[in-house]
Amino acid sequence: MSLISIKTFTLELDGPADAAFTVGEVVSGQVILELSRDTRVQSMKVQGRGVATAHWLENRGMNSVYNDYTSKVTYFRKRQNLIRGQYWL
Repeated sequence: MSLISIKTFTLELDGPADAAFTVGEVVSGQVILELSRDTRVQSMKVQGRGVATAHWLENRGMNSVYNDYTSKVTYFRKRQNLIRGQYWL
């Protein structure tokens, strides 16, 4: 599939636009692909990743000694095939 034939590609998740998801919650939605012409597609995959990061500073004492904390946790990495094989869209 040529990138030239793609007019729009959108992944719309169910729920509010500013939704935050928690551990164990099901995330669902739809992939919307608008093409400018008939196009042969060999495969289409969606890949998702859930990551949380935090950063904060703490100071102690009169000399203002700072401790700098950073944390990053990856909750999931998932790939899902939407189309396998050859199809005309």
